[in-house]
Amino acid sequence: MKLWQLILLGILGCGLGLTNPGSAGYESYAVDRVGDLARSECSRAAAGVGIAIEGACQAAIATYTPQLRPLLAATTTRQNWILFSIYRSDISIPEVRFNARVESIGILNNFFTYKSP
Repeated sequence: MKLWQLILLGILGCGLGLTNPGSAGYESYAVDRVGDLARSECSRAAAGVGIAIEGACQAAIATYTPQLRPLLAATTTRQNWILFSIYRSDISIPEVRFNARVESIGILNNFFTYKSP
């Protein structure tokens, strides 16, 4: 490789490294993502039982949502690869029997979930 190509590659790598989102950003993203997963699980579980069960499930999720951020902070591991980060969270909401392992990648100040229930 020529010197100018190495310099350009270094600049691009530094740029990606600077846009690598942090843990606080992931927690905000994951609260929304996990809440959506739990709500869809309520709908799926209540499909054969009835709307009353779904309403109780949705109410339990709404009650539990403010507690998700500290739970995520405690159960999330981050692997920082400089250009991107991999986040793994194990979430459990016992009131609605919701257990999930969510894995996401953070790059360019965005998050992309690649594994969820």
